[in-house]
Amino acid sequence: MMLTHDMSLFPSRRDEKWKYSDLRSSLSHLSDGIEDENKPNFLLPDGLTLEEVDCEFSSVKNISSTLVENYCNKAWKINVPKNFKSDQSLIISNLNSGHSRIIININTGGCLSLVEYHESQSNSFINTNVIINIMGKGELDRIIFHDDVQETVRISSAIINSGPNTKITQNTISFGSALSRFETILTASGENLNATINGAYLLSGNRHCDMTSNIELLKPNCHIRQLVKGVVKDKSSGVFQGKFHVHRPAQHTNAEMRHDALMLSDTSKIRSKPELEIYADDVACAHGNTIGQLDEDVLFYLRQRSIPLAKAEAMLTEAFVSDVFYSLEDDQLRENILTKIRGRL
Repeated sequence: MMLTHDMSLFPSRRDEKWKYSDLRSSLSHLSDGIEDENKPNFLLPDGLTLEEVDCEFSSVKNISSTLVENYCNKAWKINVPKNFKSDQSLIISNLNSGHSRIIININTGGCLSLVEYHESQSNSFINTNVIINIMGKGELDRIIFHDDVQETVRISSAIINSGPNTKITQNTISFGSALSRFETILTASGENLNATINGAYLLSGNRHCDMTSNIELLKPNCHIRQLVKGVVKDKSSGVFQGKFHVHRPAQHTNAEMRHDALMLSDTSKIRSKPELEIYADDVACAHGNTIGQLDEDVLFYLRQRSIPLAKAEAMLTEAFVSDVFYSLEDDQLRENILTKIRGRL
């Protein structure tokens, strides 16, 4: 079926921010979801309510929000009350076709555990736009699972605004698709943000995954850690784009960004672009990037102990990737992630 949609809204390689993820070309084989509105499924902890609201314009513009505002009439809004705490997670699923916007407001002192399942068994386009506002002393623990069939094209964008003395932990695991992009735009509008933004991608076949982040630090005494690890094989391609923008008032910022990747075939690709843009003079900021292969000496050592090559490679790959998730406090979620990783090795 040939596309008759207006593709001018969708970026191509000529767009600098999308030069490694050609969304427009990736949609050439799809028709489902491009102009559709999607309703996610929500499993709410006790004490939270879901509200249907008009889809208004976002103050932060990117491709995801622009598409949502063109194709959606409504959004889904969740308010987390002041000083809210719960052992239950807010679980969002059915993100499997079309566009959706989710708005989450975490009021002062509120704590939220958020789990998102980005899974589709159909050849469709999916765009999920999440806006999260965190008031002073609020906490967010966000987990993103991504596991589509190879033909799916998916973009997901989180626009997070944080107030003073907030804590954010985000962990993403992706197995890619025809094209997938997970973007985090975090604006630290208050002092003393403590944030960990981690992720991992494991890609095979012709799968593609792009993990992009832009962290805007506007106030002093913020502490940021970002670790992304990737594994690519066959003809898959991984992309990491990370930027820390430290504004002049953001003195005493402590920020570290790191991307490490393994290439397990000569036909796979990794593209990486870590950036620091710093205007404050009393900061400690660093970034690092490594791309390599499995250690041949360690593989030889394992094979000398009668471990088959495929199993030895799987053991080393699991150890490499799982390092990202060791800091997870929820033992069950951590084990779920590791189980998914083992299933792909």
